[in-house]
Amino acid sequence: MKDKDPKPGVVIDVTPDQGTDKPDEAPFTANARGSQSRGRRTAGWPLVLAVLAMLAVAAAAYLGYRYWSDLAREITALDARVAEQLSRQQQMQESVNSAAEAVRIQGSTLGEQREVLAQQRMAFEEARAAFRQQEQILAEENLRLQERETELRAAVADVHHRVGSSGTQWMIAETEYLLRIANHRLTLARDTDTARVALELANQRLRDSNDPGWAGVREQIARDIAELSAFEAPDSAGLSSRLTALIEQIPQLGISGAAVRPKRTPHEPAGLSSGERSWDTLLDDLWSGFKDTVRIRQHDAPVQTMLAPEHEFFLYENLKLHLEAARLGLVRGDQALFRDNLQVAADWLDRYFDPNDAKTAALSQAIDEMQAIDIRPELPDISLSLRALQARQDLMRDIAPGRTESQ
Repeated sequence: MKDKDPKPGVVIDVTPDQGTDKPDEAPFTANARGSQSRGRRTAGWPLVLAVLAMLAVAAAAYLGYRYWSDLAREITALDARVAEQLSRQQQMQESVNSAAEAVRIQGSTLGEQREVLAQQRMAFEEARAAFRQQEQILAEENLRLQERETELRAAVADVHHRVGSSGTQWMIAETEYLLRIANHRLTLARDTDTARVALELANQRLRDSNDPGWAGVREQIARDIAELSAFEAPDSAGLSSRLTALIEQIPQLGISGAAVRPKRTPHEPAGLSSGERSWDTLLDDLWSGFKDTVRIRQHDAPVQTMLAPEHEFFLYENLKLHLEAARLGLVRGDQALFRDNLQVAADWLDRYFDPNDAKTAALSQAIDEMQAIDIRPELPDISLSLRALQARQDLMRDIAPGRTESQ
């Protein structure tokens, strides 16, 4: 071994004394060699520890790399899901913008309808005033006719009392007058009750004449009375009251698509409390928060445009107006006006109102029932009795011209 090579361990330089004997050098040399051997063994431990530390660092780096690689893949997948949800949200925003545009257009349409409604309301008020005036005139005319009829009955009774029961000419004249009254009341006023009573009185007058020659006229009068009895006049007063009740129920109807009220149920992961959250539950927490932020609903049918509250008012009022117009047609006996307005009201119920609402379904059913009613049925013809009487009178004049009816 050369002296220039550095060796690990402890190096001891010893300078022997000149006067020391050579046999004393051997023990000292043995001690120096033992010290060098122990120094070599001590110098190997730091190297072993450094290698172990490097292996531990490498293992930790490998495990950290795998963990962060898995976390990066999960974050990438989550970003993809977020991007997909953002795309869906953008589509929903476009749908909402389209719905808002439709609402704006509908608002403009409803504004135009508001003007039309105002004009129709003015026309309806004018028609109602004219109808009331006409109704009052008819009531006064009916009262005058009744008074006139009473006066005529009194006059006929007085003449009959003066002439006596032996003369039948006055009975025949009274019968003709009663038949004319029956035809006029049925044709002009559609009053079947008064017409039937007039026919029955005419039949009594012919019966009191005790003349079998009037049997054919009495048979025709009996047929006319049977037809009037079988005739069923529509209950105009009852239908008018029913329409009024339906109009009062309109504000209680529910409008289809007026509001959307989703049921919101907050999501909370089961079995996890705030103290148990960790990196392992990070994705579940993020997904739960995202689901609470964005909610997607599926509908089997297209979503209807929602109406503003001020537009709902005009919708109700317009439906009331159509039912009022149907009521006016009922009073006038105008079948077309009555049925057309009921049809429009039924279409509006199907289009704008909630079909699942019980009151809406009941109102629609009532309108359908009234549409099937004929408010102006064809009246029976009772003019044959008067024609038969006149034909009998003409025959008697041809047989005995210038003679009065035999007693």
